[in-house]
Amino acid sequence: MNCSECRATVVVFTDEPQLALGASELLSSHAEFEVVMAKAAVAELLPLIERTGPDVILVDLTPEMTLTLFAAIRAAAPMARLLLWARSFSDELVAQAHELGIAGFVRRTCSHEEFLERLRQAAAGDEPADEAMPERSTKIKLSYRESQLVTLLAQGLKNKEIATCLGISESTVKMYLWRLFQKVGARDRFELALFGLKNAYCGQASWDGPRGFVMEPEEQRARPAVRSLVLVEPARRKGYPEMRAAGNA
Repeated sequence: MNCSECRATVVVFTDEPQLALGASELLSSHAEFEVVMAKAAVAELLPLIERTGPDVILVDLTPEMTLTLFAAIRAAAPMARLLLWARSFSDELVAQAHELGIAGFVRRTCSHEEFLERLRQAAAGDEPADEAMPERSTKIKLSYRESQLVTLLAQGLKNKEIATCLGISESTVKMYLWRLFQKVGARDRFELALFGLKNAYCGQASWDGPRGFVMEPEEQRARPAVRSLVLVEPARRKGYPEMRAAGNA
């Protein structure tokens, strides 16, 4: 915070115009905040953060938001306090966010007073009352290749498409999937894709069928979106899935 002016610079990102207007008017009405509204384009968020050097960054969980982007935001402004803004937060997201050093969570349903208090706490460097960590969860680290595979699977790609994207054979893709089923405890490719979606894509959206979560340019599809999976109360099953489960749906 700029102590000479006693004002905290807050960057606010959302792709909803009315939400942006409400946040801007509320924060601007309090002299302790200097508000910088980000444009709705995700690609312009990082350059804005680098230019402004904010004290607090409030990010709405739009469908484009991924853990990779949060990590990039933290790297661009390591001293800023990053707050996530949404109607609700999945247990997987809460656990992953804590790992990334995200400062806290702001619910859309909170009152104006609660909203302001959350930002004041963040600007002061205080530890806010956080979303509770899931009581029963398991964290599974992924290798770089496993992370690529889960990322592509979560985008709805089939084995042949994954093989082409990674420059490997389709049989190798099947072998990787089979090993991932054992490692994660997933019953099939669809369940593994859902685990990937819950952990990597943070927007409050739902599975929309094949290609439903292709959110990046073609040349960036294989970029890992998550390097670990947090499984909340995973149902551990006896034995391993059959090899055929790794085949195309």
